[in-house]
Amino acid sequence: MEIRRYPSDLLLSNMYLIVEGDSALVIDPSRDTSPREELTIDRIILTHEHYDHISGVNAWKAATGAKVLCSSACGENVKNPRKNLAKIFDVFCQLQTWMQLDRLPDVVADYTCAVDETFSDSTTINWRGHRLDLMEIPGHSRGSIGILLDGASFFSGDSLMENSDIELRLPGGSPKLWEAVGAPRIGELPDGIRVYPGHFVDFVYHKQRGGCP
Repeated sequence: MEIRRYPSDLLLSNMYLIVEGDSALVIDPSRDTSPREELTIDRIILTHEHYDHISGVNAWKAATGAKVLCSSACGENVKNPRKNLAKIFDVFCQLQTWMQLDRLPDVVADYTCAVDETFSDSTTINWRGHRLDLMEIPGHSRGSIGILLDGASFFSGDSLMENSDIELRLPGGSPKLWEAVGAPRIGELPDGIRVYPGHFVDFVYHKQRGGCP
């Protein structure tokens, strides 16, 4: 199995391909990538509903025919450009302080997409000899999830980044849900697990050294 990372032009948000043989899963497809013609895309999974993490859904879905899976809340919010933040993403890029931008990215302010499958709380996928445990971790957004792959790798979206506090102030964010649901689930991750975040590079998760609730 191979995990491939593709940083996008939207605040360097990460798209991932989990590749097994000639098949793959896509996590958070980005608009500035092309569907991999050498691979069969079995499913597209979204970690949350924000524009920089869903910008390639329509292109990848049309090219591959793969079904899109996410949480129920994410499935509703991607259909609304205000709730998926496309409507205000250019403003957010100007206000954010954690990345120096040479220029603002072009934004499709009315961007929406649709999903095919949703779940609530948690679900498990068995895929080509691998196990993926999907769990809701609301807080950064109502639709945020984490994806635990074979108990050893965790795709965190924007809910866990190394030495960074979780952004809970965006529209749809909820400190209350983070404290009640999201943070406890992050806190249950095994120490030493490898995390593949929604931005920047992967890292080894150590609870006592940051990147944790």
